[in-house]
Amino acid sequence: MAIECDVALIRRVVTNLLGNAVKHTEAGVRVRFSVEERGDTVVMKVIDEGPGIPPEYRHRIFEKFGQIEGRQAGRKGTGLGLTFCKLAVEAHHGEIGLDSEVGKGSTFWVVLPKKRP
Repeated sequence: MAIECDVALIRRVVTNLLGNAVKHTEAGVRVRFSVEERGDTVVMKVIDEGPGIPPEYRHRIFEKFGQIEGRQAGRKGTGLGLTFCKLAVEAHHGEIGLDSEVGKGSTFWVVLPKKRP
């Protein structure tokens, strides 16, 4: 399976999503990455079994400097990683989103067209 994309940008998107999942889950908790073809798109998912993201924060998770308060001490970032991911994915005419349940984990997903429009 192949897609037309800026490899460096998409690699950085995946790295950011995986890094966030690892950073915000406890040691020994599983983080998974999957890629699947769906018609003329490719869907990538980063799935963790971490604390999940409360509903009141989901609407701004991809906004510049949007961070979740109350995260583990010492694990705070700049609040720009997910904003970068959103901008990079949208520049490829794709979509990025989040499914999450508090106490059960989160799935960040990216849908990219196989061919650039």
